[in-house]
Amino acid sequence: MSIAAPPGVVSEVLLTEQQIQERVRALGAAISSDYAGLNPILVGVLRGVALFLADLMRAITIPMAVDFLAINNYGAQQQPGAVRILKDLEESVAGRHVLFVEDMIDTGLTLNYLLRVLRERQ
Repeated sequence: MSIAAPPGVVSEVLLTEQQIQERVRALGAAISSDYAGLNPILVGVLRGVALFLADLMRAITIPMAVDFLAINNYGAQQQPGAVRILKDLEESVAGRHVLFVEDMIDTGLTLNYLLRVLRERQ
């Protein structure tokens, strides 16, 4: 029988800070290799992704652009997964290699909606 930790207390560490940093460096190296010469654009959803995206950008060694979306879920009364875009992209994604960077995915409905929007923009 396990006893739950009090609120605010971490009961189990799944990945150490060093493991996370190593993985971010590996992702940055893979992106740098896979997208060399393609000038990709990294797109993140504010605000949760900001710190992770900053670390990832530092690990990427090729030219890239970055832009952000800010969204608000419509809620249960509207279509599930549909969102209202509060801040749209400033950069055009048409014909670009877009890397959508997210910090956390729950059901995937919001992500699917945003990817549909980006696909519509080519």
